[in-house]
Amino acid sequence: MNRFSFLLRITLLLSFLSICTPDLHAQSKPPQKTYMYLIYHKLNPGLTIQDALSVEREWKKVNQAAVDEGKMEGWYMTVKQFTSNPNQTEYDYVTRIVTHEMAIKGASPEAMTRMYGDSVQAKIADLQKRDRATAPVVKIEIWEITDGTFAPKFAPDGTQFMVIERIKRRNPGADYEGLVGQLKRLSEDRIKRGNLLGWDFSSLVIPNGSEKGYEFSIAQYVTNLGAIANPILADTPTPIMPAPAYRQLRSQTAQMFDVVRQEVYRFQEYTTKPGN
Repeated sequence: MNRFSFLLRITLLLSFLSICTPDLHAQSKPPQKTYMYLIYHKLNPGLTIQDALSVEREWKKVNQAAVDEGKMEGWYMTVKQFTSNPNQTEYDYVTRIVTHEMAIKGASPEAMTRMYGDSVQAKIADLQKRDRATAPVVKIEIWEITDGTFAPKFAPDGTQFMVIERIKRRNPGADYEGLVGQLKRLSEDRIKRGNLLGWDFSSLVIPNGSEKGYEFSIAQYVTNLGAIANPILADTPTPIMPAPAYRQLRSQTAQMFDVVRQEVYRFQEYTTKPGN
């Protein structure tokens, strides 16, 4: 099953559920939500990331059209650099689709026609075929980004790293929101000092079960990994946070969350928002 047929089934199911669920808060407009589709790719034997680039750059064009029309917040190809996963070759890179709806909306027929003329269906079919022959999809996850903070006008430029921690509560049901708020405030201070580009906290939506092993994700966006090693600039005359307070925060975090997996990615290809 290719990525689009799989995602189409999920989208149709979620659309049906949204229609059938009564609106219990019709009088109040809820905050805008942000969802992230993570599409994991494994290179076929003998192929490298360079072989995948021609395919993913074509997907970038398709998704850029959707971003330009406001149908999608962004599309990103992120290449794995390090992982704590015992199965080091489970996947090689991840494409991320960010949207404000729990659905993927592509570009309009008019935009697709401008790119491919009268051969839209043939071009997309060929692209899907090349995709499967190069780096088939081995796993898909849908996350809700529930909190975050970023430097003004932050956007990937191909040099930044994304450090991901997949986590779970040590005690199921424990209230974690206060601790996440502290981590966010520290991240805001790090951004002001140039030690961090961005930070976000996400909750796994689909597929989510105890066998999954993790339920949340914390992402840090940095220009170099030194920012991870020295997050409070402890060796400077004015640290971002006093060392004892930071040690206490780390201890509280370790008591609340178990880091199930840590990975480092580099942005390889990405769409851009109009005006950036």
